[in-house]
Formats: sequence, structure tokens, C-alpha cells
Amino acid sequence: MPATVFVINPDGESKQLVASMLASTAYAVEFVDDGAALIARLRADHPACLVTFAEPDADAALQLVREVRRCFPALPVVVLGPHSAFRTAVDIARLPATDFLELPVSSRQLRTAVGKAMKAIPDKQQ
Repeated sequence: MPATVFVINPDGESKQLVASMLASTAYAVEFVDDGAALIARLRADHPACLVTFAEPDADAALQLVREVRRCFPALPVVVLGPHSAFRTAVDIARLPATDFLELPVSSRQLRTAVGKAMKAIPDKQQ
């Protein structure tokens, strides 16, 4: 079973963009509506990564990352956000196994960040 990249609630255009950016990777990509749906889908023994957006609500994104950290401390998280979300980027960077990419992001940047995140997963999950 391939590792899974979960993507939380992007709008239609962002969903298509992320799907196309990650299409050439070896990972399965699953879209979920919110943090509760994500937590219900995660299993401790299956390698996964989360990609989420810091907009339109940067505080909600930060709260989501904290909740994911509480429930699944080893789950790597990649947050995409605008330059204006600098405070959120700093707060997110302080959380372990988390990366922040400034929008607009290139396919290469996203694939590199997800690949790096997947490599950070403990060996027992791979």
C-alpha cells in the first residue's frame, strides 16, 4: 500500500492544482474535508503526510496542525500559505515535522517538501 498524502479542504482550483502537482509521485493522494475527517482516516501503522492551506483562516490552520500533533505526533505536515501569513509560518515552523511553503508554490517545491516529509516518517510506519 503506497504512502498517502492527505490534503485538507482546498477549493476546487487548488484541489486540481495539488492533484496534478503530486500525480507523478508514488504516493496516493486523498482529499478530506476537515481535521476530524483526517483523524478518522489516519492509522498509526500507515505512512502518511498532511498538506493543508493557511488561508483563508490561518488561525484555523495552526489549530489543525496542533490537533494533528496531539493525536499523531509523528505525522509530517506541509502548510501552504501566502507571504502575508508570516506570523502563522513562524508558529507552524516551531512545531516539529512541519514545513511551510509560500504560495504560489511550484510543482517541484511541493513534491520536494512532500518527499522530505515522507522521509521523516519513522521506519516502523514505512
